[in-house]
Amino acid sequence: MRRRGWALGWNALLVVTLGLAAAGCGGGSGPVAVSGAPAPAGEAADQCRALLESLPDSLGDGLDRREVTPEGVSAAAYGKGPVLLTCGAEGVAAGYQPDSDLRDNAGVGWFVETAGEQSRWSTPTRRPQVTLTFPAGVQPFEVLQTLAPAILADTVVTVP
Repeated sequence: MRRRGWALGWNALLVVTLGLAAAGCGGGSGPVAVSGAPAPAGEAADQCRALLESLPDSLGDGLDRREVTPEGVSAAAYGKGPVLLTCGAEGVAAGYQPDSDLRDNAGVGWFVETAGEQSRWSTPTRRPQVTLTFPAGVQPFEVLQTLAPAILADTVVTVP
């Protein structure tokens, strides 16, 4: 059941991101409207708040941090696409299995899924879980390198 909810959440975020790009709202420097983001509670909410506060102002060329709405949503957005980071999702991605291969980048294990030209990278072995949605044309490597220190500092690994 948790996997289904996670998959539905991914589809909602994908629709929001695609809708922003199609409408042109995601192409500027104004606020990014986010719906379907996780709403962590308790310790996870505190950790997500700390993570969001420690994120950099830029992830690289053309990937400056943008305001997100509604205020207080557990998300950050960068660049035109935008690259969307969320924190605190429950469960794991629908395709993830305990024996799935994770891509290690700067000490963070990422599970990767693609949907059309977008990709979604999640940290199923860390809590609270972090998810990044990349639009077409954005290469993840440098973004993941830039975000790793904050993710390592504000989340905990759940596997030995």
